[in-house]
Amino acid sequence: MIRIGVSEAERVKDINLLLEKCLLPHIGRVETPSLTYIDAVLEASLTEYRAFLDPLGVELLYSAKPCTFDFVVRACARRTAGIDVSSPGEARLVREWVGPSVALHCTTPGLSAGNLETVSELADFINVNSLPMLRRAYRQAAHHGASMGLRVNTGRSASKDARYDPARPGSKLGVPPKAFEAWVAEGGGPVIDGLHFHIGCESPAYAAAASSVKWLARVAAPLLSRLTYVNVGGGWLRPAAVKGAEHFRAAVEQLRACGVRRIFTEPGTGIVSEAGVLTARIIDIVDAGKGKVAVLDAHTGQAPETIEYGWKPDLYTPGNEVTGAGRHEYELVGCTPHVGDVFGRYRFRRPLELGQPLFFHRLGAYAHARATQFTGVPLPSIYRITEAGTLALVRKSAFAEYHTLWSTDADDRA
Repeated sequence: MIRIGVSEAERVKDINLLLEKCLLPHIGRVETPSLTYIDAVLEASLTEYRAFLDPLGVELLYSAKPCTFDFVVRACARRTAGIDVSSPGEARLVREWVGPSVALHCTTPGLSAGNLETVSELADFINVNSLPMLRRAYRQAAHHGASMGLRVNTGRSASKDARYDPARPGSKLGVPPKAFEAWVAEGGGPVIDGLHFHIGCESPAYAAAASSVKWLARVAAPLLSRLTYVNVGGGWLRPAAVKGAEHFRAAVEQLRACGVRRIFTEPGTGIVSEAGVLTARIIDIVDAGKGKVAVLDAHTGQAPETIEYGWKPDLYTPGNEVTGAGRHEYELVGCTPHVGDVFGRYRFRRPLELGQPLFFHRLGAYAHARATQFTGVPLPSIYRITEAGTLALVRKSAFAEYHTLWSTDADDRA
């Protein structure tokens, strides 16, 4: 059973129990590397968001960019007010997955003269990234009936690391604060239906959202009163893991007081991250001179945030607890020749063994979405644990994917 409203640590315990029941009995036939998505975890996260947002009248969207698998997108579409996409290609794919009846929001810096027509035909809401883009896109989007919004960088950051801070000074994402204030003071240019801001990345607090809304109310109150919607973005952990719910409620109340009719929020990672587990097996154990190294049949290109941001995911090793007091320390590394292909150092109660399966938590987001096939190591196969507890292989990794990546129509005789 996956409990709702528990801490991240308690959620990990629930997932481990579910893996013991639904995956470990079949581990002999589970291919590695593989990603397993757990329906019950996804549904629990969606339920938790709805329980927090529904009483406030805030509409939940799913931001599809962290994970765009068809079954994940369709599950989210059933429980949300729509799907937010980040490119024309993602818009085409998601529209295919969900059909014409689900609201599609598109927020991207990638609109161009070459793809605006496609996006305008597919999306119900388009949040443009800049004032020049707004002027170019306004007429075309309006012709197709899409609601037009403008993304703003409020300058109120909810991220600790500038590498993934969308609200940092000089960010490419959204109109900078001073430019937005000047645009409002000059009359606002083309009429827009909404505003969008996104200021966090796995943020554990809502304070910056409240600060952003206060700033908007101060510099753009007349504009807010004319808007149909404000999208306050995503980038927060799921509600039980975030502090300061009163700040979010205050932000919602202030937007209502300004006359905003619809308020959207669009988490992605918070909804899907905990639902995905990366499974790998140990293929070699060596003494590297300064400690033991365990080589896995997976690599960090299948979990890129581990190497980009130095993030060490929680690890489950059945029958051999990971603990800071463990006597046996290993550096877990990937199977590619990349020297930095390192998942991290972990301590165990007992020695690791060849062939032993390991399970990395919180890899439902941005793992497969940004996975690489470096040196021909296959992409992870995809498994799904259904609500009924059935383990199903829904996508089998194949060499053809790697072959297609490097094949061309070149004629060497030319």
